[in-house]
Amino acid sequence: MKSRTRKNRARILLALGKGIASSLATELAMLFCHAGCEVKIALIDNGHEWISDSAIRQISGSAALTASHRPGWFFAPVAFDLAIAVAPASLTQQLLQARLTADPVLEFILQKSPTLWILQEPAHVPAETDDCDPRLIFRALPTQPQQLSTFYQKIFAECTAWLANHRKNGKKSFWLDYQIPEQLKTIANLRPSWLARFDHALQACGISRAESSGDADLLIDAYDGPQLDADNRLVFSEPELPARTESKTSALHIIFVAPELNLELLTAGKNRLLAQRQNNSLHVADQHGIRVIPDVTGQCCYARFSSQLVNQLNCATPGRTHQT
Repeated sequence: MKSRTRKNRARILLALGKGIASSLATELAMLFCHAGCEVKIALIDNGHEWISDSAIRQISGSAALTASHRPGWFFAPVAFDLAIAVAPASLTQQLLQARLTADPVLEFILQKSPTLWILQEPAHVPAETDDCDPRLIFRALPTQPQQLSTFYQKIFAECTAWLANHRKNGKKSFWLDYQIPEQLKTIANLRPSWLARFDHALQACGISRAESSGDADLLIDAYDGPQLDADNRLVFSEPELPARTESKTSALHIIFVAPELNLELLTAGKNRLLAQRQNNSLHVADQHGIRVIPDVTGQCCYARFSSQLVNQLNCATPGRTHQT
């Protein structure tokens, strides 16, 4: 008997907690099913009290994963393209954020999906910190139950767009260069936290690390600290773009410049963007001018900047010739 599962359709794991938001999340599951996705459901935090097993079987075609029951799809060797947790308890959310848990259901969710969307009450959405995990995407649930239907429709549209971009980005790569002057390596931070956030955010968008700068579609010169002049004095100047004769002609260059510089006096271009770190925001200059990308609740500025870079890469004219 041939499997009716299409190999190219997206696989969605929906983890439902307790509360009215979880009981009405069947609409979100049906939206994915009607779009041709394969949907499986896991129950966390006594979610079985808010949704019946018959409804789960009717929507997903199989039983739910619970702490006491492991359905057949639990043992499948394939991963999910996306996992969505609806209204997890505060303790459950902490375990998901720490990615350290002995709970078999939570462990399965973390292992089988590279990215987890958490739909949570506004009071439980964490503020952005330097050590946030870009693989977790938070969205605040509406405070009124009658707004949940519209909210789930927006989440469905946002997730499907994210999945489409994620698949297109599978063949794209980035090269992150953080070259500290040799004389400053003894006192400088070789791996600042913001750089790790940016690195993780790019990978969360589906872009992989390139093996060399010549293979990358996105070239990033991230060092924005002081330089040494001829007299060994610390100065702040716009870094010069290294000569990369073997890089792709369509590659997008991102250069981080020191916050002490006046961004308006520096030169940017279509394929040459200048980024400047500020408190809780990024200032980005291109051929159109300067725009501010602030931190927002549930998504830091580096994640938003990475998403915009991905969109710019996807909008680039296809078929451009590459230098050999």
